[in-house]
Amino acid sequence: MSLRVAILGAAGYGGSGLLRRLSRHPEVASLRVASRSFEGRPVQDAWPHLAGLASGVGALTFESPDAALQGVDVAFLATPHGATAPWVHAALEAGARVIDLSADSRLDAVTYARWYGEHPHPEDLELARYGLVEFHREELAGAQVVAAPGCNATAVSLALTPFVAAGWVSRERAPVCTVLAAASGAGRTPAQGLHFAELAENAKPYKVAGTHRHLAEIEMTLGRASVEGLTHRTQGEIDAWPVSFTPHLIPGIRGILTSCTFTPSREGSEEDLLEVLHAAYQREALVHVQETLPEMKAVAGTDRALLSVRRDDRTGLVTVFSTIDNLGKGAAGQAVQGFNVAFGFPETTGLELEGQWP
Repeated sequence: MSLRVAILGAAGYGGSGLLRRLSRHPEVASLRVASRSFEGRPVQDAWPHLAGLASGVGALTFESPDAALQGVDVAFLATPHGATAPWVHAALEAGARVIDLSADSRLDAVTYARWYGEHPHPEDLELARYGLVEFHREELAGAQVVAAPGCNATAVSLALTPFVAAGWVSRERAPVCTVLAAASGAGRTPAQGLHFAELAENAKPYKVAGTHRHLAEIEMTLGRASVEGLTHRTQGEIDAWPVSFTPHLIPGIRGILTSCTFTPSREGSEEDLLEVLHAAYQREALVHVQETLPEMKAVAGTDRALLSVRRDDRTGLVTVFSTIDNLGKGAAGQAVQGFNVAFGFPETTGLELEGQWP
């Protein structure tokens, strides 16, 4: 199969990751890139690391989104929340399948309205499938719209879902998740709190006390795991699983490190807890369970996740640790993984399995 692919929002950080992965994907026959701010300009104007490459991705020119959608089989949408739903609808109307990196395809219409405002095309949500591949792989096959999960939601869901599904977590006591997130997760648009002078040598919590939008995805994923053992349900029928979630912005470029602590509902050793993770991920190419604690730099530039778990014998509490690259497994890599599953390609095709160290 040779597919004609477009990337809308190709001048953003998510778009950059898609460019790298899709330009070498053996099933992508042609690639079109769109950006309103860079329309008509060569791709190197947005991405200096491509300067001087006269062929392949280096030879591309940014088009308007309308033009880029013409005659393509698949549209990757790396465009902002709230502005993407109309492009999903336009792509579907043009006969293309969609991989949506925004939040506009992740939730049912009622939940979406609560966190983002009224959805302009709720009818399209019926076609969308949530793209956390490790748990929703079967329902992604042949999907018209794959909704790539948010980066924080991915890190937390990978940590907690196996324990919720296996009955280790009590609903009465919400797990407490602390997330350290690097600055690229905020996107490429300049903002005061992201200036070097304000971010360097600094760290700060943000969107606390249940106000972060990714919380809706996390609670949806855990709710599904608790009710049907990871089987598909209509999103609006899912009972959300309560989670306390506090993100912190740290002075790094890329990466997310998550610590999720819960009161176990059964007795068990640390070896038992590790076995829960091993059982959930033993066949997963992009999730690695280890005894040593994960660190953010170990996944920088990759599409993999690292997980571990500890039990505090003094308090009886369990803490699950996970780390991902927010631009890899948390964005472009996960989107391409979902694309591969939707079209029946080998799951790791085009993905980054090894990072760089140091």
